[in-house]
Amino acid sequence: MKTSSIKDSLPSMAKITILLLLALILPANLLLQLYTQHQEQGKRAVEMFSQMNQLIESKKKELDKEEEEFSERCIRAADIAVYCISLSPESVSTPEAARELAARLDVDEIHCVTPDGKIVAGTHPEYYGYTFDSGEQMRYFLPMLKDRGLKLCQEITPNTAEGKKMQYAAVWKEDGSGIIQIGMEPRRLLKEMEENSLEKTVAEIPIDMKGFFHVLDLKTDKIAASTDPELSGVYMGDILEKDADGKLKENFHCWFRGNKYCVYTKTYGDTALVRCYLSQYPLKNTIFSTMMVLIYLALAAAAVIGGIVWYVDKKLTSNLTKIINELKQSDKGDFENITVRTQVKELDELILYMNQMLKSIRLGWDKMIDIIDKGQIPVGIFEHNQFFGKNFVNGRLLELLGIEEDEFGEDRLPAEIESRLEAVLGRPAEDEQIYQYDRNGEETYLKIEKQTDEQSVTYYVTDMSMWWREINELREQSNKDSLTGLYNRRGFHNRMDELFSNPQTLGYGAVIMLDADGLKRINDIYGHSVGDEYLKKISLIAREAKGPGTMAARLGGDEFIIFLYGFESLESIEEACGELKARRGELFTVINGDERLEFSIGCALYPDDGRNYHSLMYIADERMYLEKRKRKITYTGGGIRWRNAGKIKA
Repeated sequence: MKTSSIKDSLPSMAKITILLLLALILPANLLLQLYTQHQEQGKRAVEMFSQMNQLIESKKKELDKEEEEFSERCIRAADIAVYCISLSPESVSTPEAARELAARLDVDEIHCVTPDGKIVAGTHPEYYGYTFDSGEQMRYFLPMLKDRGLKLCQEITPNTAEGKKMQYAAVWKEDGSGIIQIGMEPRRLLKEMEENSLEKTVAEIPIDMKGFFHVLDLKTDKIAASTDPELSGVYMGDILEKDADGKLKENFHCWFRGNKYCVYTKTYGDTALVRCYLSQYPLKNTIFSTMMVLIYLALAAAAVIGGIVWYVDKKLTSNLTKIINELKQSDKGDFENITVRTQVKELDELILYMNQMLKSIRLGWDKMIDIIDKGQIPVGIFEHNQFFGKNFVNGRLLELLGIEEDEFGEDRLPAEIESRLEAVLGRPAEDEQIYQYDRNGEETYLKIEKQTDEQSVTYYVTDMSMWWREINELREQSNKDSLTGLYNRRGFHNRMDELFSNPQTLGYGAVIMLDADGLKRINDIYGHSVGDEYLKKISLIAREAKGPGTMAARLGGDEFIIFLYGFESLESIEEACGELKARRGELFTVINGDERLEFSIGCALYPDDGRNYHSLMYIADERMYLEKRKRKITYTGGGIRWRNAGKIKA
């Protein structure tokens, strides 16, 4: 039987009808464009509302976080000021001395307040005599007079006397003899608040179609912020449309300043986001015209489609159904076994080329897998073909996982395979896709990637062991000091953050600052290589400091820090510090004899001196330099010898 072409068999009447149909669609499309534009603007408005609400909330959270961090900083500064003044009362004996202390603590004001709330000393003599009853700003701290356990930090408040904004914090002295109040000007925070203000955020929104974007305060019906700054504060209540319950409608039209606008709204609590643009057409007339055109198009299309469906069903659909049924019955996907002949030229040619193409794909796939296996490429592959319900596994996957091929049988679905992989590999390591796997006693790291398309689900398993070890080695090296092998400054802070995240495990502890004495002299006399050995000897002493938990670091130059923790009592800590001091003076062999290892020590106790390791470092550093000043230098023989001038409290 002679085959026929679909192209040649299409009735010429159908061709003419299709051309006429296209001619009718063009004007209808022009009308529909106007309506579609309106709908598109509605969708854009909804997207804009969501994005802007997220942006506004995000910036609010960021500012709240900044304010909280600054308040914590003020409290910490007040605590440190209390400590410094308790240690050295003369530091606030005069305004000049108080201002010097304020500069050291990086604060703008320090006020000493009596237990009854009266300022008697500090950086600003003009405030002497003021009490906690002297104005609204001071009355904020009145509760402290009744509760000596309070630590208060005021919100940012205008300082009318100096014409600037300040934030004040106050803390009781440990002995209850008075209150220390500090004041800090939040310059960076004020700048952040200005840069992230609602008015500035909204003003930067790009708006098209000669419209506006407003943030509306529903309590007053006034514009809180707008893309047109001149509209901020304008009352909108007389043009807003609300439903019977008083809620703002999500879409309506209104007249504003002589123009008709289409308005979209979205309410969030007491705030509404408003998007409005100039109306382009009467919506009702446009919808009516569009519906009439669509009716005529539907009637014309029904006649054409009816004829086409009949022809397609006779020539195409039945033959395609035969092809599909035969494909479903194919067990291995060998398309060369398809025997259907449709008597339609195009379909028969399609079947021929499909068989050839799929045969080439199958051969190419087999070759690729053979190359992977023979080339020792460390990639394991599992594929589930959804069309044929078949699974494919290469040998490398079985080798990497150390399991048998029947684990991936043809009856296993991708979900079962994924569960099986989790059962073999466990949970991922630090990286979400990297699994730590013990293969025959060897620690192995495997990366699993999943790829899904319309016909298959494929898993790729790659051996990442060498890469993983190199990454961890580099990470460890970045936290260590190259000279001493101790933690560097970054490694120290990372480790301290980890330890202080679980303070219940710390027990009693101590932060010990250690400064190598005489390093410059040794470098000048013997050279820097000997100076490096000098530092290594001192680092060894720091490393060998005794404690249930010990961590030592070189902060830089001749500065070392030790953190001892896990003690059951303060007495045991003092004993450990004493043993460390006892090693001061050990002999250090140099070119022409021996030198003595000398270093200054300062100690801060946890939790007695503080619960924050930054403040403990500060206290320990201050005590270390205090000890350094109290130790004297004497000259004996060929070198400098250090001795204690008096007992230093650690």
